[in-house]
Amino acid sequence: MLHFAVIGSPIAHSRSPQIYNELFKKHGIKADFIRLLVEPCEIADIRNLASELSGFAVTMPHKRAIIPYLDALAPSALACGSVNIVERRQDKLIGHNTDGDGLADALADAGVDVRGKRALILGRGGAALSAACALNERGCETEMLVRTLSRSPKYGERLLDPDNMPHAEIFINASPLGMQGANDFASFDFLDSIAPLVVFDMVYRPDRETSLMREALLRGMVGLDGNEMLLKQALRAFEIWFGVKA
Repeated sequence: MLHFAVIGSPIAHSRSPQIYNELFKKHGIKADFIRLLVEPCEIADIRNLASELSGFAVTMPHKRAIIPYLDALAPSALACGSVNIVERRQDKLIGHNTDGDGLADALADAGVDVRGKRALILGRGGAALSAACALNERGCETEMLVRTLSRSPKYGERLLDPDNMPHAEIFINASPLGMQGANDFASFDFLDSIAPLVVFDMVYRPDRETSLMREALLRGMVGLDGNEMLLKQALRAFEIWFGVKA
């Protein structure tokens, strides 16, 4: 019996066990997938915490913090500086990133051609980095909306000013805003300023659509949420762990 998990804090909201346990069942794999609460102060002990796992997924706030405690990074993680999937090779832990490709796959499935478009990404964490990396690779210009500018940003950054938002065809929420138990957007007027054709909320809620999704749909915009991205990145993770496409 193989054991897998998703680590993060908070973690109770994660739908990863539903997806992966269904994939294991469908492919006849004797494995289980659980949620594992790992607080920020515990991430340095990840090798011991994950000693019984054949692989694991990583969610906030660990996508960048886990990197120093891994043995190596695959090109996908090196490119964006963020890890959301860890593969075990004997006694080595190898970090991968399938988030960005999962987002790009979800956009493509919705008929959104990102080439030549401009995307504004709210946030600067691991999810934002993976999104910018994948979109740039597909010919999409990206800019991160941040509260403070980095000294050496990996991708383009712009100071967040809700009263002065540039136009972009795609808006992506890569922040925790709207997540169950977290703060929500104070206002959605910025959507009228940006006037995107597509709004992608990386957040998902198990109980209902996010406020951002609802507001985007009310404005006649294409709305996608983290459920689509979660499924697409999980299919790529399955291939990393088992060597076959799900």
